[in-house]
Amino acid sequence: MSLVVDCSVTLPWFLEDERSRFTDRLLGAIDRAEYWAPSVWRLEMLNGLLMAERRKRIDRAWRIESVDQIARLNLRIDPTLPNVMAIGALAERHGLSAYDAAYLELAKRQGFALATLDRDLVRAGAAEGMAVQSPGRSGVAQKPRRYNI
Repeated sequence: MSLVVDCSVTLPWFLEDERSRFTDRLLGAIDRAEYWAPSVWRLEMLNGLLMAERRKRIDRAWRIESVDQIARLNLRIDPTLPNVMAIGALAERHGLSAYDAAYLELAKRQGFALATLDRDLVRAGAAEGMAVQSPGRSGVAQKPRRYNI
């Protein structure tokens, strides 16, 4: 199975207070599935960790260790240069940021499903006729624990 994953589902792998059964399930399948992301994913992940550190949700050591673990994830980064015209058209059509539209464009171009917790991206993916995995953030709270990646 090929799946485009966005930061809304991958950042919780490194921010314990955002974890859910859904994000746990995705991480647990990372070696059995083919996960893809556009090149902007790396910057979004780094930015999410930097924001978490600045808001005192994690410390510097956790951020640095997480960035190191991110580099070792079995996740394929799309090597194709972004088609800014296609991304711009999707962003305009669905009211998305260019960053979110990059995930949508990759999934659409490759014919992959999309995994996200972003409601706007869920709606856009459905409107584009693609398979979207997104249970939302509901569910039983879990005791936070660090992933071993």
